[in-house]
Amino acid sequence: MLKKLLLPMLLALPSLGYEIVIDKTINVSGFTRDDVKEVVINNKTGLMWQDDARAKSVKKTWSDAKTYCKSLKHAGFNDWYLPSISQLESLIDNKKHDPAIKTVFENTVSSDYWSSSSVVSISYGAWNAYFKYGYTYYSNKTNTYHVRCARAGQ
Repeated sequence: MLKKLLLPMLLALPSLGYEIVIDKTINVSGFTRDDVKEVVINNKTGLMWQDDARAKSVKKTWSDAKTYCKSLKHAGFNDWYLPSISQLESLIDNKKHDPAIKTVFENTVSSDYWSSSSVVSISYGAWNAYFKYGYTYYSNKTNTYHVRCARAGQ
């Protein structure tokens, strides 16, 4: 938003001999967004999250979601995985809804996202996060839900 507001000013300033450089990263509540790589990094754990247009559009079954993340090539990395339910829960912002996710994430739909966590007592079930209201529950692994991949930080 700030970048959109500054753009007209940026266009006018070079003719006056001034130059403004806007950083391509944004820090919000313990997370840093890299707009160039389209990722969000948890500053405490180093966990990197995919946050490109595919995080809004790709829908898979649970098994296909795991395969998709394993084969994802994004931001110069190829070691992505489907995150656990506790990792997905760390993105939830209970003060928000529709979507109930930290504001640093730009590519989220208010819907279900798969985790890699199976339900121990139900072989056909896996946990997912529902980012409309910010809660988790389990579903049949054959359902199709959105996918947001993660990778361990450097």
